[in-house]
Amino acid sequence: MSSIPSTPHKKRLRDISNSLLTPKTSPSKRIKSTNFINESLHNKKKLDFGVTTQTQSPIQLLTTPPTTPTKRQTSIYSQAKALFQRSSGGTIISKNGLNLVGRDHEGEYLYDFFMKNLISDKCNSLYVSGPPGTGKTAQLQISFNHLLSKFGNNKNSNPFQDQDKSVITINGKKIKLVKVNCMAINNPEHIYHEIYCQMVDQLSISFIKKKTYEDFQQLMNTNPYDSIVVVLDELDCLVTKNQHVLFELFSNASPQNSHQYKSKLVLIGISNALDLTDKFLPRLKRNGYNPFTLQFLPYTSDQIKSVIILKLKCLSNNEEEEVPLFNSSAIQLCCKKSAAISGDLRKSFDICYKSIELVEQAIITKGEVDIHTLTIDNCPKILITHIAKVCASSFGENSSTKLSNLNLLQKAVLCCLFHYQTQNLHSYNDLTVNRFYDYYVKHSLQNVDKLIGILKKGEFLDIVNALESTSVVVLSDTKDMKKQKIVNTDTDNKIIKPNITYDLLIKGLGDVIVLKKILYGN
Repeated sequence: MSSIPSTPHKKRLRDISNSLLTPKTSPSKRIKSTNFINESLHNKKKLDFGVTTQTQSPIQLLTTPPTTPTKRQTSIYSQAKALFQRSSGGTIISKNGLNLVGRDHEGEYLYDFFMKNLISDKCNSLYVSGPPGTGKTAQLQISFNHLLSKFGNNKNSNPFQDQDKSVITINGKKIKLVKVNCMAINNPEHIYHEIYCQMVDQLSISFIKKKTYEDFQQLMNTNPYDSIVVVLDELDCLVTKNQHVLFELFSNASPQNSHQYKSKLVLIGISNALDLTDKFLPRLKRNGYNPFTLQFLPYTSDQIKSVIILKLKCLSNNEEEEVPLFNSSAIQLCCKKSAAISGDLRKSFDICYKSIELVEQAIITKGEVDIHTLTIDNCPKILITHIAKVCASSFGENSSTKLSNLNLLQKAVLCCLFHYQTQNLHSYNDLTVNRFYDYYVKHSLQNVDKLIGILKKGEFLDIVNALESTSVVVLSDTKDMKKQKIVNTDTDNKIIKPNITYDLLIKGLGDVIVLKKILYGN
């Protein structure tokens, strides 16, 4: 007999619309928690900033910020040191805004080069060379800023930081300014990618695939600009085995190829090597692609002095007063020393910075006066003794220490130089590095060939440069170079002389027989 199915029971839904999902806190607990908060706020310790205030409620105490402590005033020596820091960016510009102080000719030449080629709507190239620290990069930056301030839409823009505003308009022509530091490029072929990205105002990582030379050529015919000014700093980083990258760049910027592109390329290369175009780009001259050249000579002592004085006068409101903080003889010694060594302006800044720091530490050590209370009128000045002390420590005046740090091969070259000097008393003043290497090879073959071997020419030049950096020898230009005011950066053709005495060399050799054999000969 089949059973009758039962009617299914309906699930009863409970109405919880008027109830809370979490139970309410009992009144006693609520009062207890409120009392706990009030007690915590009442017992909260206050920070005493030395300011008397009226009694405030706990909530007001939490919402009112504490008083900011007053900042201590910067001392006059700290302000002076900031002027000579390499990262300070305190570039001294002439009144016309065209050039660095001491670089009047170079600034005017660059401005005329830009204006002539941008107005004539032609391609062209310029090679800027000179030793380090002579203001090449800084002068190009000033020239760029001057063009932007005069012809740019945003007169306060900086092309090296804000690429989308690095556009100027001259006589209705739209011109794009581009600057690339080639040292940041791992592969010379990637220079086209960097130029391409700046031309289209995009980051380098915006493209999955690197742009090539063909992409760059195509963009030169499709971009909206009439001319493209490209500055390549550290140009020698683009040197390759067959020099095709440099050749392509300079050939595209040749006036002969102006008709090939809608946008005209004006190329400026900056490098420390004077003979880069002659040494690495012989194909340029064979094809008639010979760029203009501009040399930055080392700073003279007078030029360095004018820059330092202008920097120091920034500390005083009255420009007609005497130079603050530094004694005049101290400035003179600093300029003479840095100009005689390399003509690098940054070296003189380092000397000034360390001299200021020397006087500052002496005042702090004595503790007789609070250094922050000193002003430009009553502070102790930097004297010639401070400059001399810094120069002695920076440029290593202790010759015995220099000799002890030399290795065997460096001492061998130095001994050979002294042997030549003793054998040729009347002609050693005109000894060039090339002639000295020939003498070194001949002398070593006769005496120590089987003991320490003979250096190759490249190794020999490296050792000579190392000896010069330690001031053991002195390299100088020939008389003809000095008369023509040509900067000779080629070590081979420089005159070499020892910078230590013969007796000091004898003491530094010790009992090493090989070195004595080189010094005295057979």
